[in-house]
Amino acid sequence: MAGRFGRSHGVSGFVLHTVPAVLYVWLRHPGDFRRAIEEIVRLGGDTDTTGAIVGALVGATAGVGAIPPEWLAGLVEWPRTVGWMERLAERLARQFPSEGAPERSGPLPLFWPGLIARNAVFMLIVLGHGFRRLLPA
Repeated sequence: MAGRFGRSHGVSGFVLHTVPAVLYVWLRHPGDFRRAIEEIVRLGGDTDTTGAIVGALVGATAGVGAIPPEWLAGLVEWPRTVGWMERLAERLARQFPSEGAPERSGPLPLFWPGLIARNAVFMLIVLGHGFRRLLPA
């Protein structure tokens, strides 16, 4: 399908390639989060970028309830949890009320030492993978 856009190797992250593909998929599936994400990922290429954009568009169109529950249940972003992300989204929404002044509040509490530990583990994984690629096949 990416061949329709002249992208036989998938959709690149370049805006002139990404935007038409993303809009096409979103307009085909404006309320079906699963189908939209699966279709854009099947196009190949820079799937993290295109998936994020399509997910944002379908989410804005259909709402958070359109996200498949099993996808949310499988989300691992420790120390951030799905509940923490929902509270963050609610707090952000209160910054742009349809009426009245925005609510002012401090940062959302997060177990920041967990971020350091998590990032250290990921750094070791990335470096290990990179050094492994330097070795002969």
